Amino acid sequence: MSLAHLARHRRVASVLAAAATRLPPCILPEAHYREGVRVLCYPGDPRHPRGDQVLPGPTRLSWRNGRFEPDAGLAILLGD
Repeated sequence: MSLAHLARHRRVASVLAAAATRLPPCILPEAHYREGVRVLCYPGDPRHPRGDQVLPGPTRLSWRNGRFEPDAGLAILLGD
């Protein structure tokens, strides 16, 4: 997830500028099963106790293809 968030920036200066504006968020993913599939929920997801989204991108990843993926596919991680 960290690499996916870094990929949204085109230059190192952009990453450093964004990092200087806030403290690193505390994510604390919540794990559960949905229809027999392992799911990780991040803040902002209806199943996570923290209602405000603290990172851009999907708030839920499901275990499939041997990894956790967003329901909308891996391309959504790049923010394109």
